[in-house]
Formats: sequence, structure tokens, C-alpha cells
Amino acid sequence: MAFVAPRSANRRQFLAHAVGAVPAVLAWPGPLRRLAAQLEHAPAQDVWNVVRDAFLIPDDRLYLNVGTLGPQPRVVLDAIIEHTRRVAMTYPPGVDWDSVKNRLAALLRADAAGFVFPRNTTEGMSFVANGIDYRAGDEILTTDHEHVGGLCPWQLVSRRHSLVLRPLPLPVPAPASDTIVELFRRALTPRTRVISVSHVNFTTGLIMPVREIAQLCRDRNIIFVVDGAHPPGLMPVDLGALQPDFYASSPHKWLLAPQGTGFLWIREDWRSRLWPTLASGGWDDLALGAHRFNHLGSFDESRLAGLDAALQFHQTLGEARVYARIRELRRRLADALRQNPRVRLVSPDDEERVAGMVAFAVEGVESAELQRRIAEIDAGGGRRVRMRTRVIGEYGYGWMRLSPHVYNTLEEIDEAVRLIDAAARNG
Repeated sequence: MAFVAPRSANRRQFLAHAVGAVPAVLAWPGPLRRLAAQLEHAPAQDVWNVVRDAFLIPDDRLYLNVGTLGPQPRVVLDAIIEHTRRVAMTYPPGVDWDSVKNRLAALLRADAAGFVFPRNTTEGMSFVANGIDYRAGDEILTTDHEHVGGLCPWQLVSRRHSLVLRPLPLPVPAPASDTIVELFRRALTPRTRVISVSHVNFTTGLIMPVREIAQLCRDRNIIFVVDGAHPPGLMPVDLGALQPDFYASSPHKWLLAPQGTGFLWIREDWRSRLWPTLASGGWDDLALGAHRFNHLGSFDESRLAGLDAALQFHQTLGEARVYARIRELRRRLADALRQNPRVRLVSPDDEERVAGMVAFAVEGVESAELQRRIAEIDAGGGRRVRMRTRVIGEYGYGWMRLSPHVYNTLEEIDEAVRLIDAAARNG
């Protein structure tokens, strides 16, 4: 509960109470310890109800769009509020940047010194695209499954510097991983300077063979850039083994961090030679390494506090438990949709090659129309369920995408399938 100073409190009492109260909240020992204890002692069938109670999602809200934006658990929201309160009280925000970097490094098996904190993947990808030295005619290879945040920075620099941008078509359903690698291998020319791909495609949830593509790039001295918007919080990531040149992400998705929270990991040899896109004090101090890219002027550190709380929340639930639950929910959803003869799944069938998301089309019903109809269906007893989905209209694909997370129940997955079936029948 937030502290409110009584009118009778003098200034010294007020400040003593405030200064003593705020740091205790920021350390997050209480709420997360209580959550850990609840998870430890809850019967197996109640564990996910405990997790659901850690969120503010209303009962009539069926949220299946964490692939766009994740809802923050209470501890994350409270961290943001308390750090914002500190600034309003004229105290320093109290965020330990090194601690946040170290938690990220532990989660992603990475070198902590390589992390930079832009607002999202788009900004991180823009830092990379705008910071490389090019020669006219250099080529950038990507795919026709890239999100605009990972594609538009390359469109911009290709126009500005007379570069060649080549999006390679990826068939649907996705071919074998070695076939995808071979597509890139055959597309290489002596002018290929950059390969930029998504780790997990936002369109279908396909896990791209990034490790093999990374090796292809290392063998030919090609810059390898990964749009990693989805994997943190969704699946294991090992940047130490992958060793891309750059990896940009949006923890506000599956890691359930606040909006405006992103990160960019820069490999060590690039930390002193990538040009900053935004210049402030220390932009040219190469001794700062990657941290010089964090010199962005005035900065809302409350979002870093939220990221730190989100990392601790994820750690409290347990990485393996989170990843297994997401896979369980996704599999249940895909298997149920597959029973409808009018539904065509475009996400991979192989559970080892797909992460978190189910993309599909319904015969005879455009996905935008399906989305509208779902909102009109009575879920029983006069109850309307506000089901949040995502339509993949990019590239003319026209698919619906659902992405569940740990706050979803098995009953919600079943209800989502019933709503989709009903909306399809009404067509």
C-alpha cells in the first residue's frame, strides 16, 4: 500500500518515513517471497491459479496476445510506481543498472557488459542499422516474415546509402531448417554485408535456425543481426553460444516487463566501432564500451525498475516451469483448432520448431471479420468474453495469431476454441 503522509506530520517525520519505506519496497523481498512460498505449498492443480492471481487481468478478459504486449504482474506495476514516486519526492530513482544487466545476462547466458536499453526492438534495430559503415551497393538479406520494427530500419538505410535490400521468401508451411539455411547460402553474393532475421517469426511462431545462420555469417565475415523480440521469457536463449553481432528484444512481451522496455546486446568487438544514433555526453568515450549507447539524455529509469522486477518474477516462477507451461497451452490450442476442418494452421506442426504462437486461417472468413464476430458471441449466461487476438495482415497473409502465457488457464484455451468455432459457423 502506498504511503500517504498525514497532514499533521512534520517535514522531518515525513522524510524519515518516506526514505525508510521506499528502498524496502524496491528490493522486492516481500511480494516475491510470498509468491514463491505459495507456489511451493500449493497443490499441483492450484499452481496456475496462484500465478493468475499475481496479475490484474479481469475475469472477463481472455488475453491471447502477449506476442504484441504482455500484461505486467502486480510486482512489476508496483516497482514502476514506487520508482516514479521516488522521483516525485526528489530522490534518485535508485535503480542498479549493473544488477539489471546481470539478471539479463544470467537469463540469456550472455556477457552483461554488452547490454544497452533502448525502448523496444524497433529502436534497438535502428541503432544497429544506422550505426554501421556501408559502401554503396552493399546487400542486406532478410525474409518476408519480418516485423516492421525489424525491417523498416533496413529500408531506411538502404535508401539513404544506396544499398540493396533483399527479403528472401520463406514458404508456408516452413521448410526444414537446413533448407532455410541453404536459401540464405544460395542468396549470398560478394556484396552481402548484413543478414538480419527474426529468432522467432512473429507471423507463425517459427523458430529460425539462427545458430546455423550465425555460423554461415562468421565463416564469411558477414554481420549477423537478430530481431529477438519474442524469445526472452518464452524459450531458452543462449547468446554465448549463438554469438550474433547484435541481438535486439522487447521484454515487454513474453518477459512481462513494462512498455518502453527493450534491450540490445552488442558483441564485444562492435562496442567500440558501432556509431551511436543518439549522441550525448560520452558518446565517443570508447572505454565505456556498450554503455555509451545508454547515454540518451533524460531517461525514465522506472521502466528499468520494472524490467528488474519482471526478471525476478520470471525467476521466482522458474524458467523451466514457465517454458513448459507455454508449450502446454500452445499445444492444447493447436491440437483443438486442428479438429475443425475449416481451420488451416500455418504454424509449424513440429513442437521443436515453433514457440508460443498459433497462426491460422478459417475457410470463408477473413481474420479481421473473425476477430469482430468473436467479440459479439454470447459466452453463456448473457456473458461476453473480451478475447484479445492479433491479425497478421502484413505481407497480405491475413492470418489470426493467438499467443497464450502463464496467466491463461486450460479452461480459457478451451473457451477460445469454442468462440472461434462459433464465429466460423456463424459465417
